[in-house]
Amino acid sequence: MSTLKERKENFVTGLHGSSIQEVNLVSSVTVFSYICIKILNKVSPDNHINPFVDFSLNWVCLLFSMTLYSSNISLLITFMIVPCLIVCIFGKAYYTSTKNRVNKLPSKNISKLNQTTFSLVKKSYITTYRSHMLILTCLAILAVDFPIFPRRFAKVETWGTSLMDLGVGSFVFSNGLVYARSSLKSTRRISFHKRVFNALKSCHTLLFLGLLRLYFVKNLEYQEHVTEYGVHWNFFMTLSLLPLVLVIIDPIADYIPRFLIALVISGIYEWFLVKDNIFINYLILSSRENIIDANREGLVSFIGYCSIFLWGQSTGCYLLGNIPTKNNLYKASIVPLNTKETRSISRWDRMTTVKPLKGLIFWFCITALMTKFILLVHPQDISRRFANLPYTLWIVSFNTGYLAIYCAIDKIFNNSTDMSQPTSLCIEAMNTNGLILFLLANVTTGLINMSVSTLDMSDLLAISTLITYAAFIAFVAVLLYIKKIFIRL
Repeated sequence: MSTLKERKENFVTGLHGSSIQEVNLVSSVTVFSYICIKILNKVSPDNHINPFVDFSLNWVCLLFSMTLYSSNISLLITFMIVPCLIVCIFGKAYYTSTKNRVNKLPSKNISKLNQTTFSLVKKSYITTYRSHMLILTCLAILAVDFPIFPRRFAKVETWGTSLMDLGVGSFVFSNGLVYARSSLKSTRRISFHKRVFNALKSCHTLLFLGLLRLYFVKNLEYQEHVTEYGVHWNFFMTLSLLPLVLVIIDPIADYIPRFLIALVISGIYEWFLVKDNIFINYLILSSRENIIDANREGLVSFIGYCSIFLWGQSTGCYLLGNIPTKNNLYKASIVPLNTKETRSISRWDRMTTVKPLKGLIFWFCITALMTKFILLVHPQDISRRFANLPYTLWIVSFNTGYLAIYCAIDKIFNNSTDMSQPTSLCIEAMNTNGLILFLLANVTTGLINMSVSTLDMSDLLAISTLITYAAFIAFVAVLLYIKKIFIRL
């Protein structure tokens, strides 16, 4: 008879995923959650959403999208939107009566600030996008161990797409987007030694967590999926080594756009994957006799994740600033165009100096078309296991597309240039301590798996456990935020 460890490993092995369309449909719940928050914010001008409603929209609905309502997303969206619209209609009187009083308060609209000097600003749609991505990831890493979580949403074995495959790549893309701040903060060149020091400072904690996870997995008989990253490698190690690679890439990025470097990296790597069957057969069929062979998935997929990280950085170049800067569509820039001397501005500079929404739409269209074309002519399918070129482009097109939707929602509901208004307590709390909360979710997932047999739970007990787990992570996040405790790893 198989042990519980073997049963759990078999439960997440040999899976083939679902379609890109279904992944997009399930992920769309996050967009409607943001719309609901915006609707409720209109009714409550002070942006104080009821904590229970806040938790329900940002955690429970996302959990239900991948469990109870995974086959009926439209019904879940209806249950989300209709109550919010009812509250909006009946709360209109309150909103109207308080509107004049609210308008008398001091305005913090950034449109009244100096718009000729570049600065990094906080934007609510980026905060919400990152928090929703993190919440989906935290929910999925535990939900996947329950039968209530459809197998088609779990990570595929080798070829195909799934919700969890999307989450891994999106996490890296999001980190790259935020990491672009360092490129935009400094106007002077940093020495190589300083770059190395900063990279080591950024990576040592994550590398320690990766090694710690490896120790507990090997010594506590915790289930592991070897073909995911390898025998010893894990996702924390991938995240930890990305800043070190940037030490080499950042000086090159001063002359060559990051997206182009990303395409070159992915292109060369892809050539080795498709030029003959020797390399791909080695990756899939070879034994694990030495340290390289044992961790080949983690090592080769790291190349693809570097590419995704660079795409995220390139996206941050036109998202994070308060004003469009010269050629920000493809490179880091803090120099605004001189609008007073319009004749001296070239057509190229005009075309490549963009506002966030225009930049997102442009790159979504480009990467979506590239993804479509490559999938038509490519001999292989998308592979998260190897982070190949189709996987990289799929991740980039998805994230730029969804960021464009979030940005458009902000513009529609705010109807102003102010993109810094808070969204909800749950969202703000998750964003401020994202990495430590992701670590907490991993630890909690491990404790739950070692305490109970998740495979044998009924749907009712499973969903109760998952909601309790979600409430715990959300509570810790809000508590840290209220206490102004911000932990940077």
